[in-house]
Amino acid sequence: MAPGQVDDAAFEGSSFLRHFNFDYLRLDTLPAIECKSILSPTSGYYRSTSQSDPISPTQITSLNDIFRIIDNYEDLCYCLRNPEMESVRELYCVHALNHILKSRKIMLKNTARVVKLGLDDSIRDQGFHRARVMVILPTREAARRTVHQMLRLMPKGSTVSHRKRFERDFGPQEGQADRDKRKGKKPPDFEEWFSCNSDDRFRIGIAVAKKSVKLYSAFSESDIILASPLGLETLMNNKENESSDVQYITASIEVLVIDQAEHLLMQNWATVQDFVSRLNQRPKKPSFSFPARIRLAYLAGFAARYRQTLIFSAVNNHLINALLGKCENFQGMNLFLSIPQYQAGSLFSGFLPENHRVPGLKRSAKEALEASVRLTAFDNFKLQLITFGVAGSFRTSNPLFESTKSVDSPDSSGEEELCIKTARLGETNNAVVSKKSLSAYNLSDTGGRTVPLARLAAFKQRLLPRLRKGVDERVLIYVPDYYDLEELRKLLREEALSFCCVHEYLEDNEAERYRNLFDQGRIRIMLLSERYYFYRRRKIRGARNFIFYGAPTFPWFVRELLSSCDVAPAVATTASGEVLFLGATNSSTILSTSLTILYFPPWESSQVSMITASIDV
Repeated sequence: MAPGQVDDAAFEGSSFLRHFNFDYLRLDTLPAIECKSILSPTSGYYRSTSQSDPISPTQITSLNDIFRIIDNYEDLCYCLRNPEMESVRELYCVHALNHILKSRKIMLKNTARVVKLGLDDSIRDQGFHRARVMVILPTREAARRTVHQMLRLMPKGSTVSHRKRFERDFGPQEGQADRDKRKGKKPPDFEEWFSCNSDDRFRIGIAVAKKSVKLYSAFSESDIILASPLGLETLMNNKENESSDVQYITASIEVLVIDQAEHLLMQNWATVQDFVSRLNQRPKKPSFSFPARIRLAYLAGFAARYRQTLIFSAVNNHLINALLGKCENFQGMNLFLSIPQYQAGSLFSGFLPENHRVPGLKRSAKEALEASVRLTAFDNFKLQLITFGVAGSFRTSNPLFESTKSVDSPDSSGEEELCIKTARLGETNNAVVSKKSLSAYNLSDTGGRTVPLARLAAFKQRLLPRLRKGVDERVLIYVPDYYDLEELRKLLREEALSFCCVHEYLEDNEAERYRNLFDQGRIRIMLLSERYYFYRRRKIRGARNFIFYGAPTFPWFVRELLSSCDVAPAVATTASGEVLFLGATNSSTILSTSLTILYFPPWESSQVSMITASIDV
């Protein structure tokens, strides 16, 4: 079946029946899951624990192969989704509608059989409640596009209830015309994330029949639920509805879709984790389904083994990887990552210039001056990568490596070694296609506050002494986590350093004042939270030295921040505009720019590799 087609034909022997008719008593007899990996120049890095053979590396040229994985009810984590990639939305909308229509068709068929022949114990076609598909989205605009995509896929002549109300609630709001006039002044990904209605609090039920769609249906009567993390949080925190509405949308979910996960990371990812942990639990109150037709696997508590999880993201993040541990689909998980290669002209390009991909490498001042008229920090800087460890944690989680113990050597003491087990499958013009067997990585030893405290200790040891001595001027410290930001603010205040803190909870006029003072050189250090930059995307000018207190969630933010800062920023002035310092400047002084990334390899090596275009991080 084509990705853009809703199938209403007979489905005997289809993947739907093969998946949900699988005997749950045989789940424990399945062979141990082996993770197979493929590295190809067209799809990036592909890992699979599927029971079937991995998809052919020569065929990964379009989303058709991704749809085959989805249609086979295998789990998928696709970390190659660009914010403008609307074709991904079509994939999961087609699959969701096919799933609902097939489920409805088999239920109607079995109902007619019951009327004719009587109830049979072999008729097991329902869950505890009606809702089967859950789609978690970041904004109302994303929900509007998803609903519009589903309506386009429905047969011609289908009726839609409450369409005007939906357009009023989820369509463009007042002031949208003013935002449209400012289009082009922000990066394309920002325009895509926050276009039209960017409200992040909503939830809506959708009931689907063969030729009709009802919007705003009650959760107990809905087939598909669309919600944001904040919409789910308000529902789960409502004690009155906790035993009813939450049960309706969690007990029988068979397809879970998490789209634009990179945006959800900036909202409330803890709510997403909490919600996923509540899925497929047996309800406390009686269900609306006929008990004799509930699947035996659900009654036995194996519903989570049949749930398909689809995650689409523009970035790879350790929090997303942690969520994969809650995906228990017996069909296996498929993970797509973009792994860069340190190679000129490679398809997997990084976000730094080629001559800066090696830490410490820096162009001469003369070369930089001849390169362009307007020089920014991106044109010439020194890159420094600082790693730190945690007691009991493995050294790296780079997906190209695995941990093994040498047992054949008589001198072996059981120490872990890094190795790559590779079976070469073939070569292309751009990369070697290889297949590997990898073991899963366990992050349980680095939970809680262990990593943040170790990061703070590394900052005090490696970077704080330079800040105390004033060696580096105009320092921008980019902090991905707000709790880490508070710890750094407390530390710098205790050190009596000249700094300002710009975060998402700061008023716009106050943040603007700090930005101007930092650009003028009257404040030496700026603490910048990642969520502020994500939601505001204001240019931070005047920085000469960049410290990333952890790998940024979005690798391209590094390029944006460096490109917005001239290497010869405005001289420091007083409040009346008088120049505080005047002196001769040469090219070597003007071009003294540094980029430092402090990161924890088991969690952040993949993000750093996307920035530097090198896998040895």
